[in-house]
Amino acid sequence: MNFERLKEGFSKLGVNDLPEGAAALIGIVLLFLVFKTGKFIMKVGFFLAAVIFIGGACWWHFNK
Repeated sequence: MNFERLKEGFSKLGVNDLPEGAAALIGIVLLFLVFKTGKFIMKVGFFLAAVIFIGGACWWHFNK
């Protein structure tokens, strides 16, 4: 793995990238909870929340 490219990519991150990163991270955690939850209604709720958070992160990224 080329750590220099990874280091270069992280060095380009700024404070303006924090909201989209946080929303994407929350969405990924919610997707993980979808697979760990047993009840159907909780799965649907977590899935919809994850879609909203990941969609918001994509919107923030492409419209800034």
